[in-house]
Amino acid sequence: MSQTQGAVKTPPDPALEQAFAWCLVLTALVAGYFTFARAWDKLASPHWPEAQAEVLRSSMYQRTGRARDWCLKLSYQYQVGGQVYQSSAMGVSRIGDAGCHREQAVTERRLQRLRPGALMTISYKPRAPETAAAFIIGLDPLDYGMSAIVLIVFGGGVRALRRLRKLSTL
Repeated sequence: MSQTQGAVKTPPDPALEQAFAWCLVLTALVAGYFTFARAWDKLASPHWPEAQAEVLRSSMYQRTGRARDWCLKLSYQYQVGGQVYQSSAMGVSRIGDAGCHREQAVTERRLQRLRPGALMTISYKPRAPETAAAFIIGLDPLDYGMSAIVLIVFGGGVRALRRLRKLSTL
């Protein structure tokens, strides 16, 4: 007796499906940790204490790629509780638009105010004063997008695990 083509579908391997579902869940948890830690610092940073910092070096560059913004590059030192710290962090996160603007003239004006020796106000993390930010910005589209992706991947993994559990009880 012959089978018609496409009529017989081989069942998926439940163990492989379960391993894949757990990979989705674990990947989402790891990515979620970094995504939400980044967002948490951005949400908390407006409440960070401030300190006066001295600009050590300053320059300007244009980004390559799709976003051709003009950005500042700073190095500054500041003092908290008698301890001197040095940083070149523009924002709370390494990824983002802190210190950048699409118009060159705006960035040039900022650069004029932030020449070496100039004083500026920075914000620092209260429990880790070595973590500072020259510019405080809020959540950006990357934060929202990564949070959505993490939630979708996590939800997909949990859904697959629930479906497999339901199939195993039948």
